[in-house]
Amino acid sequence: MLHITGTAASAGLAVGTVKRIYRASTGLTRVVLDFPREKALFEAAVLLAKDELAELEQRAGAQDKDIFLFQRVMLDDQGLLREINQAITEGLGGAAAVEKAAEIYSQRMRSIDNEYLRERASDILDACQRVVNILDGRPRDILKLDQPAIIASDEIYPSDLVSVEKGLILGIVTSAGSSQGHAAIISRTMGIPAIVQAGEKFLQLCDGETAALDGFSGELFLNPDEPTKARFLHRIRLKERQEHKLEKLKKARCVTPTGQEVSLMANCSCPEDIELAMSKGADGVGLLRSEFMLMAGKMLTEQEQYEFYVNCLKAAGGKPVTVRTFDIGADKEVEGISHTEDNPALGLRGIRLCLARKDLLETQLSALFRAAKYGNLKIMFPMIATAEELKLALAVVEQVKAQLRQKNISFTENIPIGTMIETPAAALLAEQLAPLCSFFSIGTNDLTQYAHAADRVNPLVADYYPTFSPAVNMLIEMTLRAAEKNGIPVSVCGESAANSALAQHYVSMGIHTLSMAAVSLLEVKEFLMEEPEE
Repeated sequence: MLHITGTAASAGLAVGTVKRIYRASTGLTRVVLDFPREKALFEAAVLLAKDELAELEQRAGAQDKDIFLFQRVMLDDQGLLREINQAITEGLGGAAAVEKAAEIYSQRMRSIDNEYLRERASDILDACQRVVNILDGRPRDILKLDQPAIIASDEIYPSDLVSVEKGLILGIVTSAGSSQGHAAIISRTMGIPAIVQAGEKFLQLCDGETAALDGFSGELFLNPDEPTKARFLHRIRLKERQEHKLEKLKKARCVTPTGQEVSLMANCSCPEDIELAMSKGADGVGLLRSEFMLMAGKMLTEQEQYEFYVNCLKAAGGKPVTVRTFDIGADKEVEGISHTEDNPALGLRGIRLCLARKDLLETQLSALFRAAKYGNLKIMFPMIATAEELKLALAVVEQVKAQLRQKNISFTENIPIGTMIETPAAALLAEQLAPLCSFFSIGTNDLTQYAHAADRVNPLVADYYPTFSPAVNMLIEMTLRAAEKNGIPVSVCGESAANSALAQHYVSMGIHTLSMAAVSLLEVKEFLMEEPEE
């Protein structure tokens, strides 16, 4: 039995046979034609690849469609195309030119000081590998499984996962990779346990062998002995029993033993996320991250945004959907909109960027006001620090309404508008902000980051970013007092809301609306409804 410790990437347990994915090149059998023919073959392969990616996008699950959209967009990227055409001009065949350019481009992406963009490197390799396979005449669905298996490779691509029939992938192991890579993100969405950075030794020995995988701890046992295998199988049965128990809570109202009713909302990014949240019994959407529709690098028109919001409201089935206006900046960069800054977390982000680029905010608000008739819509502004900022944003709201009236365009006049409390300044000035808006939503992720001066995406200061903070607790109490004085509701939105103990603490403070990832809803609900132990 070989015991390996990697990095946990997706929670869960699996026991099964390992299927290794080999990504061997067929470069030795390639015949290089003249430049015009190689260029024509390459362009035809790109068109076919984009069609296949569009099909994968339709088959993808809740949070994963934008990954394949990004891959399609990358196949139109002028920088990448220049690299490929230059290599073909120098005498390389189309397939070899794509491989060379993909490696150069992906290395550039991995050197960028931005985690989101670094993790896109694997998407570039995935998209380019698809073009190479077309040029080489190889099948694009690399991963073929005829029975359930744990899959292993140096790196798993998003298309590997989406192309396989649901239920056949028991678990995922990569020798390299990242817990924030898109294959890991998809595995979490699909509920597939995964471990990354398991090392080359495992990869060399694993094919066809039995493995026991622990996606909670990052532990991996190759050819486990009978006691280890029995322990894993017992834990898997217990987990299945717990999931079955939680399913019964979906339709139950969340009422604490003391009689307090709590609304459990979901944090979402798209209509598919909302559908998943509704299937988990969410009371609505407490945070719709609207900026995620721009992450593929394409600025949407007002009509495209309008259709997106309509689909979100329809997916919610009449339950409230709170849309955060574009929170671009910090770790969420959008090409052509966000700025390169030395300290982006303290830079031009959120409402600051939207007030500097009022055209973005005006277009978004216009789409939102038009879409509101299809459901229960609320709007909130991110990164507010002063009453003056909020007044400026509200002035844009009135300006957009006036423009819609002037154009005789139908829209909903009275939409609840609130603000996020995610800067210490906003909490300290909550009494000035409360009369100006309909609700507060406390963003604990950023509030903790700014209160403790600890960048939440910087691993070097992870120890300075606390799970529970007395300082943040005081800021929340100030916010609550101001909201109560002005008769407006308060919710907590952030990672901490998914922590059952912290969720219970917030409820004890008087907060009765919590918003979290959909996968955490039922566990938090169960915890809040349980009778305390004597």
